[in-house]
Amino acid sequence: MNKRNFTPSDDMLIQEQPVTGIGIKTLETMLHVRRETLLRRADELGVTLVTSDVYDVRKRRRTEGLFDPLLERLKEVHGARK
Repeated sequence: MNKRNFTPSDDMLIQEQPVTGIGIKTLETMLHVRRETLLRRADELGVTLVTSDVYDVRKRRRTEGLFDPLLERLKEVHGARK
């Protein structure tokens, strides 16, 4: 069994995945781990990963009137363009 040592920044990416909506495949690639390892670590951290497409997550948030903190932060940093 391969034991992966996750860094604090790896853990942060995993914990923020439900908010940022980054795809699981993208996260697997970024962290160089298999899905099973990623899901196990998320479970250890008490995080339920979002498995739907990023576009769908943000679209659903927008239509349900939910706040997207990443999008709002980007607007703050880069200014809202119309």
